[in-house]
Order: sequence, then C-alpha cells, then structure tokens
Amino acid sequence: MLSQNFQKCTLEQQLKTVAEFRTFALHCVDHEDDAECQKPMIALFHDKVCKLEHMSEEYPWTTECCAKQEPDREKCFHDHRDVKVEVYQKPELDFVCKNLKENAKQAFNYRKLSKLAQRYPGLCFEVAHKLTVESVNSVKDCCQGNVVECMVERLELNEHICSNQERISPNLKVCCEKPLLERTPCMYGLPKDPIPEDLPKEINEFIDEHACKHFADKKDDFLAKFLFEFARRHQDSSSQTILRVSTGYEGLLTKCCAEANPVECLKSAPQLLEAGIKEAQDQAKQSCEAYEKLGPHGYNIELIFHYVPKMPQVSDQTMLEITGKMTTVGGKCCALPESQRYACGEEKLDLLLGKMCEKQESTFVNDQVRHCCTDSYANRRPCFTKLGIDQSYKPPQFDENTLQVGADICEGTEEDKKNKRLTLLIHLLKLKPDLTREKMLEAVGEFTKVREKCCAEADHQVCFVRERPDFLLKLKVVLGH
Repeated sequence: MLSQNFQKCTLEQQLKTVAEFRTFALHCVDHEDDAECQKPMIALFHDKVCKLEHMSEEYPWTTECCAKQEPDREKCFHDHRDVKVEVYQKPELDFVCKNLKENAKQAFNYRKLSKLAQRYPGLCFEVAHKLTVESVNSVKDCCQGNVVECMVERLELNEHICSNQERISPNLKVCCEKPLLERTPCMYGLPKDPIPEDLPKEINEFIDEHACKHFADKKDDFLAKFLFEFARRHQDSSSQTILRVSTGYEGLLTKCCAEANPVECLKSAPQLLEAGIKEAQDQAKQSCEAYEKLGPHGYNIELIFHYVPKMPQVSDQTMLEITGKMTTVGGKCCALPESQRYACGEEKLDLLLGKMCEKQESTFVNDQVRHCCTDSYANRRPCFTKLGIDQSYKPPQFDENTLQVGADICEGTEEDKKNKRLTLLIHLLKLKPDLTREKMLEAVGEFTKVREKCCAEADHQVCFVRERPDFLLKLKVVLGH
C-alpha cells in the first residue's frame, strides 16, 4: 500500500514506516483495550501515514485525504494510487473466500476446525476452537479486501500460535524461530503430527447416556467437539467427508434422543459414521483404477461420457475445460500414496465444482445442477457423482452441417488435435445423452478410422470430403437417427 501511494519514497523509508506500524500492531496484540487500538487497522494506518514528516510537501493530495474520515479517507488514498495495475481483486486464500461466501458460518468454522484437528491431533479442543475463531476472522477481513486488517489479524494469529506452541505442537519450534514472514509458509510445510498413542480409538462420550443431555444443553459446542474428536482420529479424510460425518451424527442424535432408549439407538453410530468415509474411499479407488487402466486421454473420455448427460446445456468449451481439469486432478491425486488419494481428489474436485457453480449462480444450466450447487457444501461432490441424465433436456435434431470434420482436425499441436476430437465427442453426446458406452466407443472407433486415414494422406481435406457421407451414415446408425 505504501509503495502504491508513495512511489517517491525510498525503499529504506518505506521499510522504516512498515517496521513502525508493525511495532504498533504488536503493541495492540497485548494492549487491545488501549484507546488507539480500538480503532480499525486501516484508520490507524492512515493516521500514521498522515503524520509522516514532509508528506504534504511531496504529495499535496494527502492534505485533502488526511482531512477526511474513514471510509472516505480510504477511498481517497485508493483513488490517488500512482500505479498502473489491474483493478484490485480480493485475495483467494485456498478458495476459502468462496467457501466463506457460499456456506453458513458454522460450516466454514467446522471446516477450519477439522483442518486444525487433523494437522495437530495432540491439540486440546479449547485451544483449537480459539485458533479457529481467530483464523476465520482473519479470512473474513482478507476476503473483504481489508488489506491492513488482514495483515494485522494474520500477524496476531501467527503470534498466538507461536506463543502457545507447547500446547499445539512441538514441531512448531523450528518455524516460530524464523523471521515473521517466513513462519506461515514453514508451518504449512510441516507434516501432520502423529496421532497421540494414548488417544482412544473410540469416542464413547458421544454415544453414552450423557450424549443426549449435552446435545440438548449445548448443541453447537457438542457437535463442534464431536467433529474435532472425529477429525483428529481420521487425518487422511477430506474436510468435506468430516463435515458429512458430522451432519450424519447430528441427524442420528436427533433421531435417537427422541426414542425411549437413546443409548441402544446410538450403538449403531460408529458403523454408520465409518460408512460415510468408506463411500468416499471407494469412489477414489474406482476413479484411480480407471485412470491407471485408461490413461489420461481415456480417462478424459470417460469423464465426458459421465458428465455431459448430467448437464448437456453446458457449452462444449466449458465441458472440455472442466473434464480436462478433472483429468489433471486424477493424475496428481492417483500418484499419491493410497491413503492420501481420496482426500486429495475430493478437495480438488470440490474446488472445480465450486468454481463451476460460482460461474452459474445467476442462471444454472438445469435444476439438478442448481440443487447440487446450492443444497449442501459438504455433499456437493457426492451430489454431482450421483446425478443421472437430465430428463428435462430435449436433444436437438441430428444436423449434418454441425458436424464439420475436416483437415483442421489434423493440424495444430497434439493438445489441439486431442481437444478437437474430444469436442466432437461432447457434441455427439449432446445429440444422444443416453448413448450407451458400447455405442459411444463404436462412434469413437469410426471417427478414429477416418481421422487416421485422412491425416495420413497428402491432401487431408479431399480425403475428409470423400469419406464424409459414409462416416455420417454410420454415425446416424450409432445415434439411432
């Protein structure tokens, strides 16, 4: 911010000002009741800048800005930035800004809490809960574009973690000894702590005779503690899976606590909750087996076959991009050790689906996509996985003119040529979304014959013109037209 507004200042001057502001920010961490520390951080920042010596002489416009009050003062400083950059974009932090926007605050808190529990399974719930609240507050300011508030709250969180490192993890020592700006990357680079040997495998306090009373008295705290205890015993689970398990447990409590013998009813909880994890693991196993068997290109074809009938209204280019990114996710996650595959796949796939949902939020392509995008963050991936053919979709009539296969299919990079072939497949599936896998492979086979033959001839276009009538006839038979 300093460098954008005051480009005439030397680096030494700017670093000195930043250091002074940092010193004051640290002071406020320990003296939050001081009158000055009660002000918003952006106001304190501008107060400091407006008191700098010779500021009004070197930058006359600051006289006008410094006479204003927030938020007008902030806007004034922003408007006088002497920098040619793109319009400021609010930061994306692990796609959490999007998650914070689209999910209830409690669900977002639970996601952060589960991450902490998995990374530091020796952590007690009370400290984990406090860190979660601080982390979420930091994210809120960062996502709102409050750069100074964001910086200071992250500084406070960093200081809190290091001042409580003995209660969090012994491995934090090496990071907390580093310079301030190097601490956070160091912490993220640390492996997860091992699960304490004395941590019981079962969490009986959540299915015993006191569970229903705790649920009735302090529902939110009780469910948060359950999620924390479950997460730290399941380090390899995705945060989405942990949230689904927590929701399932809440539903089971609601049911069992209304019965005559709640304890007997709750006996089924461990098996039911583990089943939620097994579903995600099985899905990852099937996906990785398919990727390893088919290879990247074949897996991409399988994804197109799987997703086009669910959302045939999506443009060819968008479908190509989505399935291409899903294929990349498959390659990255399936290369990991088996225990890490499903969390990697689900979290990265959820990010892709989330971005797609965000683009469609004003007008969804169909009702079933709307349902998956808006119903539940935790259930979004399973919802899309279970989608069937969109029954409301009316395929267009077969039109030979829309299937222009010519010499360009032989030109360009290998990636270009592959994408042209996949785009044709997407178009065919939109003509007949209920096409069987056998018929799809038959259509792909017929196209491959023509492509290989014509791309091998000297005059590609002449060949395609010659082969086109017979190729279209075979396609009509495959498509049932």
